[in-house]
Amino acid sequence: MKLHYLLFLLGLFIFSACNPRHALERDADNRLKLVEQFIDQQNYNAAKLEIDSIHRLFPRLIDKRKIAAALQDTIVRRESARNLVYCDSILPIKLHVADSIQKKFRFEKDTVYQDAGNWVYKTQRTENNATRTYLKAYVNEKANLYLVSNYCGPKIEQNAVKVSVGDIFVETAAVNVDSPIYFSFNDSGTHWETLTYKNEEDNGIVAFIAQNKTEKIKVTLKGKHDFIYWLDPLDKQAIAATYNLWIVRKDITQLQNQIKQAQLKIDRINQEKLKK
Repeated sequence: MKLHYLLFLLGLFIFSACNPRHALERDADNRLKLVEQFIDQQNYNAAKLEIDSIHRLFPRLIDKRKIAAALQDTIVRRESARNLVYCDSILPIKLHVADSIQKKFRFEKDTVYQDAGNWVYKTQRTENNATRTYLKAYVNEKANLYLVSNYCGPKIEQNAVKVSVGDIFVETAAVNVDSPIYFSFNDSGTHWETLTYKNEEDNGIVAFIAQNKTEKIKVTLKGKHDFIYWLDPLDKQAIAATYNLWIVRKDITQLQNQIKQAQLKIDRINQEKLKK
């Protein structure tokens, strides 16, 4: 009788010990079914949250977590495939727009010294403007925008550029003459100075010019001695076109990067499946 009682207690203990795990597994299974439902509904964000919950709530249920990881791969693969379809449909349109804009540009690249060529508006080619004070903009193959303040005349040591329409203006931050964006030289008694700004370093000057290309734009070169001039209509046209090209080239670069990343994710998942 005593032996039967001990066996009863042992069975009760085993049942009590196992029952919580069964409950956890049922809960995990229900959550996995919910993940599958969300995936079927293409509600991937909700599915991801549920997968995170499974990993957090059931750290010891390795088999369940493996299923959750596999479902996560399914989501990544489907999202990546969807991104590929979208990007592949938009990219040709952006490339067509870029090609249309670039007809008014000249592509320049020194294969010895440059790893990325530049699109320069035809009226702003350096050889045609060597002794002129003007603002020049160009875009390179990496979708970087450059604004160059070219000055020719008595030494002023320009350290900032300000453009204004009436009382509205934008201005770059002041730099020292030892800054890498500043360059000056003399040749046969003629003095040149340049300030070169990359992307947002211009503090919005290129965008301001593009938005006000039909207005009279005053340019103030600040330095030891300020120099003021009015932006030439051809330069306004060139800078506005360069700004538009930059926007499109950035979109193209972003789409190309998204295509590359999506394909890499799909390839990684497929390779992992082959290993199993």
